[in-house]
Amino acid sequence: MDPFQYTLSDNGTVAGVQNVPPSPTSPLAHRPLIIAMHGGCYDHQYFDATPNLSASVASNAFGVPFVSIDRPSYGGTSSILPIPNGTNFFERSAQVLHQQILPELWKRVGEPSNCNCIVLLCHSLGVMPGIITAALHAKDEKSLYPLGGLIASGMGDKQSPAMKDSAPSFNFVDEDHALFPLEAKDAIMFKPGTFDPEILKHSERLNAAYPYSEVGQFAAAWLPFWKEKWAVHVKVPVMFALVEDDPFFVATQQEVDTCVKAFTSSLRVDGSLLRGAPHCVELSHWSQGWYARCFGFAMECAASFDI
Repeated sequence: MDPFQYTLSDNGTVAGVQNVPPSPTSPLAHRPLIIAMHGGCYDHQYFDATPNLSASVASNAFGVPFVSIDRPSYGGTSSILPIPNGTNFFERSAQVLHQQILPELWKRVGEPSNCNCIVLLCHSLGVMPGIITAALHAKDEKSLYPLGGLIASGMGDKQSPAMKDSAPSFNFVDEDHALFPLEAKDAIMFKPGTFDPEILKHSERLNAAYPYSEVGQFAAAWLPFWKEKWAVHVKVPVMFALVEDDPFFVATQQEVDTCVKAFTSSLRVDGSLLRGAPHCVELSHWSQGWYARCFGFAMECAASFDI
């Protein structure tokens, strides 16, 4: 994919990579722009890890533009730290996404690519600002971008007993950021037999410093409140997925159903439990199948958006 760094209207920056197939090659009458948001301890490279484990494969196949960003306070995107009193990391991230980043990406990529809406693809901790952004968009009568759908995976409603009892250790790199030790990270993120060992050669490159406040706040400030405070306001179609035996969350069909039912205002909610897949499904044997589903859902969202 092609790297970029755009200046925002508040003089901040958003960085990442993009893959924009030429419009004439696409047979789509309704073309979405998919914008992806990584989880914790990764950056924009998560969705473009290797040539075989990249969303660009589906992007080129379907003729759908794809953008993967560094979320706020990651990589080349401006920091939102320190967080003002009265809010938290993921709420402030969503505000910046809604007010600055998504309008800029729509202007820079969506409109020139003849897209009709944005569909957010969010993984793990990236699901939190994704859901809040969709809720803010639903409440905004004069939004600066069209939102057509939300895809969320790797973020459940209940922490797994293992994570409650023994949270992973981290190494601080500065006052606000930490790194997940590589060996421990790979052991948690991947289940034996679910991935090509080749991906482990890229572990160091894919390991990103993350804002400690994001991880430190989500259990207390997100999990007890996300359904009633944010999910209930989302109006766009939602595709929600958990992977079986997720290391961070209780992941059962019942939990999927609980999460799906939270989006009471959504036009459509699809839920699924990916049997056998690891937490980092985009880096596993399920990668291209999962991407095909995401792009298919996004194209359906784009068709529904104009109707």
